[in-house]
Amino acid sequence: MTDQQTTNLPDDIWLIRPCEVYKEEYKDCKSLLSRVYQHYVYGTQQDCSQWMTDFNNCMKFRLTRDTEAAVSLVAIETERRQKRLQLAKDNDVWEYRKRPPPEWLAPLETK
Repeated sequence: MTDQQTTNLPDDIWLIRPCEVYKEEYKDCKSLLSRVYQHYVYGTQQDCSQWMTDFNNCMKFRLTRDTEAAVSLVAIETERRQKRLQLAKDNDVWEYRKRPPPEWLAPLETK
């Protein structure tokens, strides 16, 4: 890889998963069990095409070091990560702590 190819890569390149993961996610999304789950949870079937697009971009990046494909993958992974974090923050079942409980560092009981 030349210096120019490495300098054009996005900073969050570590977000890109192995290409095989995108293919597995696509297969899982299209499986019969997933389709039943999607119907039960969302009321419709989910669009799985983004997983195949991500797989194709990943393979393109892996084989040709195409920076546009890498940037596209990083953008999608960043969006997925933000959605996942937002769902955790919107969860009102658990109360988030500001600091650990007072007995956090207390010695454990021994028998």
